[in-house]
Amino acid sequence: MKSNVDTVGQRIDLNLLVIFDAIYRLRNLTAAGRELGLSQPAMSQALGRLRLTFKDPLFVRLPRGFEPTPLASEVAPSLVRGLSEIRGSLERKTFDPARSARVFNIAQGDIAESAHLPGLLREVSKTGPGIRLHTLEIEGPRLRDALGDGEVDIATGVDYDLGAGCRQAKLHDSDYACIVRGDHPTIGSRLTVKQFRTAQHILVNPRGAAHHGRVVERALSRREISARIVAEISHFNALAALITSSDFVATVPNLLAQTMKQFANVKVLALPISLPKFTVSVYWHERFHRDPANIWLRTIYLSLFYKTRRTRV
Repeated sequence: MKSNVDTVGQRIDLNLLVIFDAIYRLRNLTAAGRELGLSQPAMSQALGRLRLTFKDPLFVRLPRGFEPTPLASEVAPSLVRGLSEIRGSLERKTFDPARSARVFNIAQGDIAESAHLPGLLREVSKTGPGIRLHTLEIEGPRLRDALGDGEVDIATGVDYDLGAGCRQAKLHDSDYACIVRGDHPTIGSRLTVKQFRTAQHILVNPRGAAHHGRVVERALSRREISARIVAEISHFNALAALITSSDFVATVPNLLAQTMKQFANVKVLALPISLPKFTVSVYWHERFHRDPANIWLRTIYLSLFYKTRRTRV
């Protein structure tokens, strides 16, 4: 018997194993054929091939139905388990956020952490109370590989060109604005070119993939502006404390300016000079385009932050 079991896997048709599984479970040839959509003659022929392959009757007709032989009972557990694994690998996995304890990694800078993360956390917790979000900042050159390797599930950012293999969906267009403390002694509801030129500026120049710092620094260095930069910092999250405790000015993406206005004593003012607009998008890798969990997360992101009009001051 052992030699039969050891050698059968070398020559058996996997379709026959499906038929074996149905007969073993239902103990009835007709019922098994009905489940598989096969006629009685087709089932009889398949059973004959199984018997020839295993060199054993496998199933014997008794008054209570088809009963397995000792060999059939011996091989059935491993065959059923193997079929279950094969079916599982071929069927598309589902994602149930209500039962999931998954950690989603999101590549984003501190602007998105301030402007996007609070709303995202609220929405995720409604349907996925056990889900955890982990944000991290990744240098631009590494972002494509991080998405492809699964180091991060999605990324948000500005005008990234990640090349082949990555997908993106636009969230919104935006521009820049100036912020000053709410009770600034010389700047009221409007910022003039002269005030902008003579003000002392804080420049935020993040290390990540965002290019905001370079754009603003070039503008402040123009010959007709030549504004004085009193401090250059690497993160936007320190800005509220610096602005509200001084007479300094900062030029930041409008989305961040509007978010800061909700929580700090700052005024948001239109820029008196021209700066290029930019597009904020969400990014993911083609490898995970059909992954149900990835689809769930980015669908929430798009539903929360997709806007058809550019945010204005």
